Amino acid sequence: MSDVFDVNQYWLKRGRSYIGEPLPQDYHRLQERFLFDLLGASRMPMGRILEIGCGFGRVTKLLAEHFPNAQITALDLSPDQLANARRYCQPAGNVVFELYDFYSGLPFPGDEYDAALAIEVFLHHPRQAVLRLIEKLSGVSRCIVNIDWSEEWPWKTAEHVWVHDYDAIYREAGLQCACFVLPRKIDGMQQKLFIAAPHLRGEVARLEQEAHAAMREVLTRSAPPVASEPGHWPQQVQLAVQEIMEKVPAGNSLILVNEDQWGGETALIGLRTVPFMERDGQYWGRPENDEAALRELERLRRAGAGYLAVGWNCFWWLEHYPHWHRHLRASFPCLLENERVTLFKLT
Repeated sequence: MSDVFDVNQYWLKRGRSYIGEPLPQDYHRLQERFLFDLLGASRMPMGRILEIGCGFGRVTKLLAEHFPNAQITALDLSPDQLANARRYCQPAGNVVFELYDFYSGLPFPGDEYDAALAIEVFLHHPRQAVLRLIEKLSGVSRCIVNIDWSEEWPWKTAEHVWVHDYDAIYREAGLQCACFVLPRKIDGMQQKLFIAAPHLRGEVARLEQEAHAAMREVLTRSAPPVASEPGHWPQQVQLAVQEIMEKVPAGNSLILVNEDQWGGETALIGLRTVPFMERDGQYWGRPENDEAALRELERLRRAGAGYLAVGWNCFWWLEHYPHWHRHLRASFPCLLENERVTLFKLT
């Protein structure tokens, strides 16, 4: 495990409240359709399935519905998330949930799985840990299926995020790999689906060739898809920073709710930016609940913060923490509100 960042402690803490997810629901629906359409078209056997990092059961529930005759084992580090998953996946009777720590060295429960799935899991672990995990999974499963970001993000990644070259990792693990690009980006970021095995089935290789041919056809059209337009995220950041600078006088302290994902805070020249939540000047993750968000807001106000800006990538916070949001609206004037940023004056 990394000497500078404790992955397990981060996810144990975050697992207490991590149910709603920041990506737009329509993107997750697209991701899910893509996954199950491809699994169906590949004709891979799905009698015994191992899902790692199941979280609150978003994908687990769909696996149980799409493969009602399968035996599904779903693993997660967080007892809180496993409890959420058991509730969310009721009344599915073909899923067993078990606590599992990737770094424990313990064997996986069971073996001879048809498929091991990891959906947005590997990005939360450093490369060597992912390589060891893939090597271990290949010993108990005929194939590995993962969906993740695999191209550099257009902004600074958070401390708990690593963007990997999965083709290279699978090759190093001695596996063949097929890659499928999801049909649209989100905020300039591209996800890909990977299927890896010691020897890929002919159907999977054929699907990959067809997918690549279809992608080449799209890229040669005169008008590229809007989702592929470059620079969307950096332009949003630049405009949001400019708008904040126009409203907040130099020398003030600004609470910035953006999950440390803009990579543009240095452009806020003359302002002292404080992440929300904050510990020792660093972003400390999302509040556990409304009460924690309210406490943190008051603490930072007492420490001298005079303004608070919510970036567009965190607008979902305003619904997820309704009491915190109502308190902001009722107690402080809103100086700016558009599709990029909502700004409050806290004094």
